Amino acid sequence: MELLLVMLLAMLAVLHSQVPLHITVPQRVLSNTTGETDTQSYILSVEGRLYTIHLKQQFFLPADFSIYTYNKTGSLRSDSPYIKGDCYYRGYIEGIPGSAVTLSTCMGLRGLLQFHNASYGIEPLGSSPSFQHVVYPLGSGAAAGALLPHDHPGGSRDALAADSSSDKAQPALKLLSKHRREVLLHVILDKNLYRHLGDDKYIMTRKVIQLISFIDSMFSALNVTVRLSSLDVWKTKSKFQTTGSGEMVLLRFLNWKRRRAILRPYEVPFLLMYRDQADFVGVTTPGTLCLYDESGAVAVLQRAVTLESFSVLLAQLLGRSMGMGFDDGRGCHCPTYSCVMESAAIRIGGAKTFSSCSAADLEQFLSHNRECTFLRPLQAHPDSKVAICGNGLVEQDEECDCGSDAFKAANTLCRPAADAQCDLPEFCNGSSAFCPPDVYVQDGHSCEHNTGYCYHGQCQSAELQCQQFYGRGAKNAPLACYEEINSHQDRFGNCGNRLLDGYQPCSWLNLGCGKLICTYPNRVPFTKLKGAMIYAQVQEHLCVSFDVMDAPPEADPFLVKDGTKCGPGKVCMNGTCHPHSVLNYDCNVEKKCHGHGVCNNKKNCHCHPGWNPPHCRIQGSALGGSIDSGQRLREMESHSPKVSPKDMLKNALLLSFCLLIPILICIVILVMKWNRLMRRCARREMEAADSTGGEISSIGSNESSGSSQSSRAGMEPEPERG
Repeated sequence: MELLLVMLLAMLAVLHSQVPLHITVPQRVLSNTTGETDTQSYILSVEGRLYTIHLKQQFFLPADFSIYTYNKTGSLRSDSPYIKGDCYYRGYIEGIPGSAVTLSTCMGLRGLLQFHNASYGIEPLGSSPSFQHVVYPLGSGAAAGALLPHDHPGGSRDALAADSSSDKAQPALKLLSKHRREVLLHVILDKNLYRHLGDDKYIMTRKVIQLISFIDSMFSALNVTVRLSSLDVWKTKSKFQTTGSGEMVLLRFLNWKRRRAILRPYEVPFLLMYRDQADFVGVTTPGTLCLYDESGAVAVLQRAVTLESFSVLLAQLLGRSMGMGFDDGRGCHCPTYSCVMESAAIRIGGAKTFSSCSAADLEQFLSHNRECTFLRPLQAHPDSKVAICGNGLVEQDEECDCGSDAFKAANTLCRPAADAQCDLPEFCNGSSAFCPPDVYVQDGHSCEHNTGYCYHGQCQSAELQCQQFYGRGAKNAPLACYEEINSHQDRFGNCGNRLLDGYQPCSWLNLGCGKLICTYPNRVPFTKLKGAMIYAQVQEHLCVSFDVMDAPPEADPFLVKDGTKCGPGKVCMNGTCHPHSVLNYDCNVEKKCHGHGVCNNKKNCHCHPGWNPPHCRIQGSALGGSIDSGQRLREMESHSPKVSPKDMLKNALLLSFCLLIPILICIVILVMKWNRLMRRCARREMEAADSTGGEISSIGSNESSGSSQSSRAGMEPEPERG
């Protein structure tokens, strides 16, 4: 009975908003890891296209969750019902950067699929025996915007602190990464909202949990978990007057909550009301989350406003109570199409997160409220398998936990490339707890030896797809095989299988964009999938086609993927072969990146290792990278790099040493030559001196001999004369 009621409510809501319906049968993708229950993946169709969603289990209810109601006499009743809390998941859509998925799997899939600028709701189709679900687009600007007042939430009360949130130099975000924090909400529903949500305690509780899960997904990027601590339901009448201006309603609400004995000291009260038309959408006092008497907010859900838009409003109110200002006119960096604290965010669909300004505002708020009771360190849920980093405990999937509040060093890899050819790594910048937004090689870049193209961060090559399904050695079949098999228009050869029209024929131009046809060196290819296989001998090739028999029609994994090459300068898109220009690839890597890099999806150069961003013209960076990948490079920051005094002294000593060595060598050589020359001169002088001394001695001897002879002659007697 409840299932039928849920189905009728969903169908009536959809028909009332006059949005197109789409029926899909989600296919569960089995995990490769046995026994892993905290992650799930599904393949489902959205507007005719298949998407894979990956989910991680979340816990939004504490163990002591309570629901408070009142009987006809006004007496308070406390109930602790069994609410299944292990079937709530959060994740993303494969291949869609910046996407977000928030689902409950308690009774089918129920929740929100958020692309970068569009959102879709999904709900089970009542008592369908084949797990059919309804997927429908959620109204964004036109539907909700016409019903919502254009004022910012809160009026003058909110404006009191607007000047204090002006843009200023943003501090290093140290406190956000110290511990994961949690905010526990005590949600009060007035009688109008209770009836609007289904007039049933369990349906109402499920929708409120879903609402809180949407809010939690937005705050997750700030390391903050938002949980539903307790519910207070006014089924018959309001406990105080709820008409008048937003300021007056908030004042009455805060006075009432101070007298509430059931309110726990760490709970933040939020009063949620429903009105067809309202004078205000929400009100809170900025920066008062940590003040018991002042913390709280009032929000109004209006007719035809979706839970997604309402969750953004509640996130804005909670952010304002944490001291965050609106982003408008502040020059903030927003990693998604729209950020939470933009005043127009409640009118814009798609995934949302907080901007750099919001992170800096929260950092400043935490620095002034370090012991805030209402923003306490996360208390691990008894059923949770999620490890908490920074609590000093080594938990599941942790190798260590030092409890440190230090950021990872600059240039530390924070998101490795998911695809070796078409995805790009991101690095920590050393001053933030957040990894930069995911970037990848620009769509249309050649990959796998020019047999495929990069598309949404993956190399889409028929060769790789064959190896993925059949193992190493498998190859993409030649055109003759595609002509033989894909021309048959059956489960083994087709260009798609539509729910109403059946198998689609392949024209000759689109043969390569239908069923994937492969060749394999052995007779029986290896594949883990269960299904039927056919072989076709075409010329000298053994062609193979596979049919997954238990897959829904729109979820055939053996269809050639978008972005796959289907001929020279051609690419497959939606089962047809298009010119390569459909991908809008306009990067000349030789000219723009000087042959040392590739263009990313933001059309900036991502340099190969050894080359510096942004133009890959100068050698230096061991990591390479781009201006989008988070590296901190001196060459990028300044043309004149700053050098520390220690480095200057080291460089001076090194330079002096290099200059002195040649000088000393020259001096030694000169001294040696000088000494050699002096010795040579001295030897010559000695030789000359020895030669002169010998001649003088010889002459002296002759003279002495003559003198002696004369003397002897003079002494001899003359002979007698006769």
